[in-house]
Amino acid sequence: MSLDNHEELQKFIDLSEHYRTYLDEHDNSRPDGRLFSQMRPVQILDNFLQHSYGSSMIRLGNTTVICSITGQLTKPSLKSLRSGFIQTVVLLPRTQAWSTYGRRQQIINENLTLSQHLLDIIYKSKLINLEDLCIEEGKWVWCLQIDFQCLNNDGNLFDSCLFALNVALRHTSFPTVKVDPDTQKPLVYTKDLQNLEYNKEQQPLCCTIAVYNGAQEYQYLIDPTLEEETIAKSLLHYVLLKNDQICLVHKTSGAPFSPEKCHHCYSLARDYILQLRSKLNQQN
Repeated sequence: MSLDNHEELQKFIDLSEHYRTYLDEHDNSRPDGRLFSQMRPVQILDNFLQHSYGSSMIRLGNTTVICSITGQLTKPSLKSLRSGFIQTVVLLPRTQAWSTYGRRQQIINENLTLSQHLLDIIYKSKLINLEDLCIEEGKWVWCLQIDFQCLNNDGNLFDSCLFALNVALRHTSFPTVKVDPDTQKPLVYTKDLQNLEYNKEQQPLCCTIAVYNGAQEYQYLIDPTLEEETIAKSLLHYVLLKNDQICLVHKTSGAPFSPEKCHHCYSLARDYILQLRSKLNQQN
């Protein structure tokens, strides 16, 4: 590591102080050269996993996430004989999960929280109707397994996972299944595929905002890197549907926000998500 200049030395000694000084001295500019409201480049690769029913790989800056959708046949719940199941799992790189900085348990908790948030968004937005996963009422349903494997986490994992899910769903198809009338066992026709039915009009997308206490007022950084997330006063997650309706708002910590600040953050999130949606629609 080169420590030849003052900025690199300050960053090495006290990362938080480095960012505070830089943000106060540079108007609307971050250490990586981006504006406060500027997102990182997005790269998309869809339907590339051979043994998944649907898949995508998203790179947002240096954050890289693979979304894989698979399914298995199971019996429905007695409470709802026509409803299938959905499970979501977020996995971080092994090098980060076994961090030497004593954050292993915190990372595990963040994984579980993010996995639950993604599942809640699917339910609240009605992105996937559980009854569409039914093969035959009371006999067989699909259990949808949605896995998010983070290959490299450089911040803004929430946005990346939800974006990857929207891309993967567009190319998800399942084998046709029929129930044998004699044995009541499922017959799977792997060469006869049918597209997964989901609500294309919802398209939930997330905007993560890192909040800092500036010299005069709060500063809001869109699409934060891992460094920016680590030292931020708090993180805000806004999930909006296609009609700009709020699906979920989550704030990690910090002081309460006034309605005016919440409205300002909503406006920032809406503009950012509009850019994300434009990139998503280019994949049609």
